[in-house]
Amino acid sequence: MGIDGHCLSARLGWHITQGVDVGHWVAERVQGKYFADGSQAIGLERDGQIIAGVIYENWNKASIVCHIAIEGRITKGYLKAIFNYPFEFCKVKKIIVPVSSTHAKSLKLVTKMGFVEEARVKDAAPDGDIIFLTLAREKCRFLGVENG
Repeated sequence: MGIDGHCLSARLGWHITQGVDVGHWVAERVQGKYFADGSQAIGLERDGQIIAGVIYENWNKASIVCHIAIEGRITKGYLKAIFNYPFEFCKVKKIIVPVSSTHAKSLKLVTKMGFVEEARVKDAAPDGDIIFLTLAREKCRFLGVENG
């Protein structure tokens, strides 16, 4: 996949990584499950600790589903990597992010990233609705971002 090309200097303690550990870290935080077969997980470590991660799954060549968890400051290089993967590597037209309607912090984060609500399934989450937010390739402002 080549995501390490977007990595910050190791002397700063930042490292973009991928794999099962990242997938399980994200799944735990989004109250889901991670299945390595058919999924991709991209994380950001600082000083050896995962502080952010995404899981990409259900790729159908036109879209891909994404789950995001962040517990620290993220970098431009990491944003570039997590949007480069679906749009440049997988060549999707759209990323789909399902978020519980009661998780205001997650809704604020993905909205700030440029995702917009496209659909809502009533009473589909244990504590509310599931909102499906999407980001189309042409609306993604993180493609072509400089590392940093």
